[in-house]
Amino acid sequence: MEFELTPELTDEIIFAMEDQTGRFLFDSAEGRCVAERDRPDAAETSVFDDANDRYYSIPVWDSVSGFRMMDRFTAQLRNPVAREELRVALASGHGVFRSFKNILKGYPEIERMWYLFKEREMRGIVLEWYNGLRDFWGLERIGAEPEETEEIVAQDFLFREATEADSGALAGIRADAVREIAESLPADLAEAVSALSGIVAPPAGTGPGGYVLAVEGLEGDVVAFASSAPYPSGGTRVVLLSVVAVCPEFRGMGIGKELLARTIGYWADRGFRWIVFAAPVVPPTFLPALHRAGFLQKGHVSVLDLSGSPCH
Repeated sequence: MEFELTPELTDEIIFAMEDQTGRFLFDSAEGRCVAERDRPDAAETSVFDDANDRYYSIPVWDSVSGFRMMDRFTAQLRNPVAREELRVALASGHGVFRSFKNILKGYPEIERMWYLFKEREMRGIVLEWYNGLRDFWGLERIGAEPEETEEIVAQDFLFREATEADSGALAGIRADAVREIAESLPADLAEAVSALSGIVAPPAGTGPGGYVLAVEGLEGDVVAFASSAPYPSGGTRVVLLSVVAVCPEFRGMGIGKELLARTIGYWADRGFRWIVFAAPVVPPTFLPALHRAGFLQKGHVSVLDLSGSPCH
């Protein structure tokens, strides 16, 4: 019996799939899921579990299916810190589901990403099942609605202009970013690059007319910021974007992209023409965001190691 797959029916089928107390079927006459044991009659030879095509077996969902979904989520997660913790939990071999959920509780924003991911995946499974029925009925398949991206999570954050009370938090984020750079360099070179960073990218809020955009997480803590100001000081055409920093555990959520977009909009509305991003060291993962925002590469910082030179 043909039926329309509504959002409400999709939710009911997903709920039945996840109910591990028994096997469920979809009753197309009643428009609801019923336990297999409650089906009044059956013909075992039917393709769809019933000679009158009233009852349809819903997609199978078990612990293996759940594990594979968690693995797919972890593989596509762009946040390096949370991704590694989840990967270790999945590889532990025991208490995987509990460990996975406990880790997510420490990352509220990523936890929401997980539920969005899971909902999209489950709806996709039900839609594919329904399209299989439509094939049987000789009807045209229906497509999925446009997917929400993980970057929707950025909407959970508060973007606001920084205040004096944020100075300590901004300095901490900046220091962590410099330390992250330094860890990949020899000590003496790291010291020089850190000093150069302080010259090219002065502390947030310096300079007249500067604009510092801070980002608050769900807990109210500042987790990212962007600092920019007219350059030279008092100019009206060029802006120096000196810092875009996101705490490691909040990366991969679209925060950096949103910081860029809002900063660009702020200065465009004030008649400025050029924005220069001149941080001496830029994480490779941030370069695509700059490119998508319209920034063009006009140079780079190069380092020559003289220790291997014959003149040394």
